[in-house]
Amino acid sequence: MKHVLSVTALMCVMSSAATTSAQAEPVQDWSLASVLQRVGQANRDVLTARRAVDAAKADQLSATVTPPAQFSLLSQSIDTQHMGSGSLWHRPIDTIARVDKTLERGGKADWRERAANVGVAAALYDEADVLRGQRLAAAQAYWDLKLAQEQLAISEHNLQLAQESSQAAQLRLKQGDLSRLEATRLAVEADKAANEHAQARLQLMQARTALAQALASADASAPQAADAWPNVSLPDVKDSDETWLLSRPDVMGAQRRLEQAQAALALAQSQRVTDVTVSVQFEHNPTVADRLWGVGVAFPIGVDGRQEGPVKRALIAVDDAQAQLDKVRATSLSDRALQREAFTAALDRLHRLEAQLLPQAREALQGAEFARQQGALSLQDVLDARRALHAAELDAATAHADAAKAWVALTMTSDLNAVTP
Repeated sequence: MKHVLSVTALMCVMSSAATTSAQAEPVQDWSLASVLQRVGQANRDVLTARRAVDAAKADQLSATVTPPAQFSLLSQSIDTQHMGSGSLWHRPIDTIARVDKTLERGGKADWRERAANVGVAAALYDEADVLRGQRLAAAQAYWDLKLAQEQLAISEHNLQLAQESSQAAQLRLKQGDLSRLEATRLAVEADKAANEHAQARLQLMQARTALAQALASADASAPQAADAWPNVSLPDVKDSDETWLLSRPDVMGAQRRLEQAQAALALAQSQRVTDVTVSVQFEHNPTVADRLWGVGVAFPIGVDGRQEGPVKRALIAVDDAQAQLDKVRATSLSDRALQREAFTAALDRLHRLEAQLLPQAREALQGAEFARQQGALSLQDVLDARRALHAAELDAATAHADAAKAWVALTMTSDLNAVTP
């Protein structure tokens, strides 16, 4: 009965302390779903990636532009001493109006547009990869915040219990019912619990700051994780490695970058084919004839040898893009295996803590307290049992967080249906 009353009083004190803390620092409850939605709307890195997509689309518009026609007007053979009389049309001035148009050959326009189109696709996949990475970071920050909240609650419970035990020991010491050594031990435990509680408050503040940065929120309220720990299990793996890689935006983005480099190489090679400039002109020379027409064609000489540098550079860019694609594929497959192993280990640890260690630690503490009341155990044995239960509770909270973070790392994917190159 005394134990029940003590627990009830402790819960009341903790509730009062939580209320006071909430009044001192306004908090705002966030669900994981709302956090992920907010990241897609306001995260700074995601917005930067979207601006890169807009820039790639601007390049796409530029790629469709072909060399414009040029109009020129020239008046020549002007003799100021013999300008004649009458209208300008009949005076002895040779006037030429000319239009020049460069015609691209070798498929330059097609390869330029192809490179720009693939560049837009690559930028879209890059955006999807940034969004996935930022959502993953935000989800892990969310569970870190949940862990910090749990640790603070556990430390508050431990602090309250230690302070009550120390205060009771001081009363018994004054009554001569307890030795000074045991009272000192309980006072030391209370000081340790106070230090741990202060550290837990600092970790909570750090976790809130990390999540607020991911949210890019200007709200003055501190974020608070409102979701319970997820009920997770190891997912069935049905897709092959190649099929799974197709769902990775970083892999698909690297593939598009390779295609863009190949298109740039083809464009550089097409520069070896000379462009042709055709001309049409109208000439008015009253001394010869009122209306004279002419056509012409022009093209550069020795263009092929001037393209060796750009072609070699484009070849190097293709090799770099291929190496980057191979690296991303290998890294993705390694991460997949490591994530599954990390999740399996976290899940096994969580099950052992919940099913074995925590119940055993609670039972051991109850037995130690009962034996202490009967005079069969020393105070140190009870304190050891309390520390064991406290450590098990902290380990269980950490295991929940590790399992939740490993779960989102293993299962979070990007919505590639939204990527429409």
